This record gives sequence, C-alpha cells and structure tokens, in this order.
Amino acid sequence: STNSSNQSGSYTVKAGDSLWKIATEHGLTIAQLKSLNNLTSNTIYVNQKLTVTMKKSVNDVTPTTKAPTQSYTVKAGDSLWQIASAHGTTVNRLKALNKLNSDLIYVGQHLRLN
Repeated sequence: STNSSNQSGSYTVKAGDSLWKIATEHGLTIAQLKSLNNLTSNTIYVNQKLTVTMKKSVNDVTPTTKAPTQSYTVKAGDSLWQIASAHGTTVNRLKALNKLNSDLIYVGQHLRLN
C-alpha cells in the first residue's frame, strides 16, 4: 500500500519498511531508489522522506499514437513503472495485459499498453 505516497512522488518511511519493499511498491530497483535519494547505504529511518518518482527525459519513451492496440518496445534502462507512468497506466495493468508473473522485462520485448 502506498498510503504514504503523494502526487509529488515522495514517500515517508514507516516502521518495517525496507529499500526493497519501497522500491518494489513503486516499480523501482533498489539502485534506482538509492540513486534518486543520494543514499550511500541501505539504512533508512522512520519518517524519512524518499523520492520515488523518476524524472523522464524525452528519450526515455517512444510515444505511440495509433489505436486500437498500443504497444511499446522495451529499451535498455526501462522499468515497468517508467513505461506505465509514461503511458498513463499501472504496473499491475501492464503485467496483466502482458501475462507477466514478475517485474522482469528485457530489451526488445514488445508490451501491450491497452
């Protein structure tokens, strides 16, 4: 549950949280989460505010304009969270549409977006 998240892309650490748990809930890797927050260790503290939104550059995503079925080809560095965010959907929806059992995606993979 991401009740402590808000629209600004921050997350407030709660008792029992870990970098892995927070990263997973927000479609990030631990390395991405640490990089976003300039963390040099795996130590986090209750009530600590963490950034959980990755900044997108124009080159991060390829917009698709054709209907009815939109698709996306995975590029190096992509994550399901990035792809979902860029296309106005959720990680869970992408996983369901593409019959994915994990967050693992690979370069060159074609994902359905709708």
